[in-house]
Amino acid sequence: MILYNSGMRNLLVHGCYDRATLNTLTNLGIKRIAFDLRATSPNLIPFKELLSLLQQYNAEEIVLTFQNDKQNTVLSFLDLLKDEPFKILLEFRDQKDITYYHSLNVPFLWMFHPEADWKNIMLLRKLKGVLLPLKWKEDYQEQGELWDIIEQRNLEVFLHAENFEDAQELSHLNEINLSLDLTAEIETGYRRVDQELLKKMELWSKLNENSPL
Repeated sequence: MILYNSGMRNLLVHGCYDRATLNTLTNLGIKRIAFDLRATSPNLIPFKELLSLLQQYNAEEIVLTFQNDKQNTVLSFLDLLKDEPFKILLEFRDQKDITYYHSLNVPFLWMFHPEADWKNIMLLRKLKGVLLPLKWKEDYQEQGELWDIIEQRNLEVFLHAENFEDAQELSHLNEINLSLDLTAEIETGYRRVDQELLKKMELWSKLNENSPL
């Protein structure tokens, strides 16, 4: 199982859509940020804005989030980004047939869903990690086969929180990765992030307090 144990490298933050928020997150020491390309997401980042942000983003990897998109749509985004100096890791929050993920033939993370064909998805060669939503905890916690596959394939594992409150409850678990969605709780209005509030969220200090020396 791949884990990070330095500062906040064990945190993947989803839903950054503006330059100010990107600056805040990177200044906080967050190394992994996911950009949301889901058409129905409140955190959708327009592609032109994404390109602009990437010009200042100093990281080796970017994560792009998709959900129920056509294969051609995903491949079109990848083609447009082919000259960018980043490794691209896709994240899928859907329950498509395994042929969909297999045919894309690109490295990806997948968000667990108990009704999906998770046993076969977990065996796909390009799968690099799995996000485990807290709301499905009872469905995956005792799934011995799931954890066996994770260990055998050395997959990266994230516990996924949909808000800061849930993430903070997990902040003491420094041996695992956390995944967090940015939501309206840090906004002063529609798509207007309160940067000072974001900076002061208790989660950041909790994670630093519990990170190994």
